[in-house]
Amino acid sequence: MCGKFIAFCRVLLYNDGMELNADLKNCENKRVCVALSGGGDSMALLHWLCGAASANGIKLSAVNVEHGIRGESSRADSEFVKSVTERLHVPLFSYSADVPSLAKEWGMGTEDAARRVRYCLFLRILREDKADVIVTAHHAGDNAESVLFNLFRGSALAGAGGIRDFIPAKELAERFMPEIAAQPTLENKGIARPFLGVSKEKILEYLRENGLSWREDETNSDTAYTRNFLRHEILGRIKERFANAEEALYRFSCAAREDDAYLYSLTDSYYREGEVCTIDESAPKPLFYRCALRALKHFGVEKDYTQSNLDDIYALTQGRNGARADLPQGVCAVREYGKIAVFFAKQPSFGEEYIFSEGEFAFVDMLAKVQRGGKIGNGETKGRYKNLVIDAEKLPQSCVLRLRKEGDVFQKFGSGTKKLKEFLIDKKIPKRERDQLPVLASGKEVYAVFGVEISEKCKLDEKSGQIYTLSLYEKGERDKCIRT
Repeated sequence: MCGKFIAFCRVLLYNDGMELNADLKNCENKRVCVALSGGGDSMALLHWLCGAASANGIKLSAVNVEHGIRGESSRADSEFVKSVTERLHVPLFSYSADVPSLAKEWGMGTEDAARRVRYCLFLRILREDKADVIVTAHHAGDNAESVLFNLFRGSALAGAGGIRDFIPAKELAERFMPEIAAQPTLENKGIARPFLGVSKEKILEYLRENGLSWREDETNSDTAYTRNFLRHEILGRIKERFANAEEALYRFSCAAREDDAYLYSLTDSYYREGEVCTIDESAPKPLFYRCALRALKHFGVEKDYTQSNLDDIYALTQGRNGARADLPQGVCAVREYGKIAVFFAKQPSFGEEYIFSEGEFAFVDMLAKVQRGGKIGNGETKGRYKNLVIDAEKLPQSCVLRLRKEGDVFQKFGSGTKKLKEFLIDKKIPKRERDQLPVLASGKEVYAVFGVEISEKCKLDEKSGQIYTLSLYEKGERDKCIRT
């Protein structure tokens, strides 16, 4: 029944003259587990893979998830799946879940909760090394629905890419089960969709010509669900006029995905990722928006963002330094001297003060260290922040370590006194850093800004006796100085 494995791993299977185009490129010579609901699409996929298994080195199993949504009907579907896999001698992994209760617990819709349950169980099978790839029966019709759904709700080119034919297990775990994302048993595994280029009509024809039975999910006809509405009310009408609409949308989505991937590959020149993600504001607009998306996803903002959020980030390129955009989930973006910085917003603890003495002192995410002794010749740099050396005899007894305050003043070397805020702006230190830099001060007079500079008033001279070194570290980086 199975045709030969041909160029680009494309398989053509024939049955009584019928052609079924499907893709085995992610399944050849692997342990393949079929996501089997008992519906027509998944039954056709199982039957097709049974025919292709021997010729392509595939070892088959199946997984069924009873979601607890449709009561006895859902349980009957699972019993049907069990009887089919027993007859075909295909090992079956069976699971059940109370999705309605989980949806309430997780604060999400029933469909989203069901998807999350399925993916977590698929990851469990892959993590326990029971299979190399999970295959689902998503087809060209599903892809067409996804493309239209994404376009109608306002997606960019990425949404026009529709459903992906393969999702690496590690990527899926980072989204649904981050605690297992690094486990080695997930390497080179994932979720595949061999039927993605196959129309629903071809699948139905395949089912009929092979005399296959299946279970019908009664909710598939309920147009209260958005995807059902698109399938029956929108795509159904479109196909009356354009019979090959699903295949055409599939080709379009493949091209859109390739174009989008290429554009993303160009973003590396303009984007740096870390605790603070930065975007070069000179990036061309199509690349800038993709850099912004990379930054949002880096901080876990996967679905909550809108186009207006991306527009707000881009608008900062025309704003003043320090201009800020607040984004979902506590993320913000700030314009900083030719770059847009994206990071988690943190509130500094302005009230914390420590009497000047030797020791280590915590400020937000920074650790200030005061140590007796030091080399004459201020400004040794190791990493991002400078070590500062001061003459403590020149300090008032009222000196404390604290974060900067409004009205602070500072006298830099060889110059007069100016507002500390202006001094730090002149040094081109971003506001998010200015708010976390500890200072050594008495009243409004600042004698040192840790990691940056000391005042003219406490510099060393040939008579200096009480020499102290001021160092600045990020918490957890005690042995690594931080500022260039």
